[in-house]
Amino acid sequence: MVAMSDGKAALVTQAFRLRPIMKQGTAASIPETWTHYPSVEDARVGAKLMYHNDRVLRVMMVTDSVGSFVEWIER
Repeated sequence: MVAMSDGKAALVTQAFRLRPIMKQGTAASIPETWTHYPSVEDARVGAKLMYHNDRVLRVMMVTDSVGSFVEWIER
């Protein structure tokens, strides 16, 4: 939670995105690249779907707002 100037607390939610490392080509055709995930668990499920594409070598999870690195998600 973050305190606001009026003394009330505001709930700050963190969203996540997935960034695949590709063997060949770009990740633009993979729908999970464009999805905003509300939780780490949801992002991990999306990464498992990405791995169904043979061109995906690795997947990293980043925060949605700034793009800060969170973790590598392995097969």
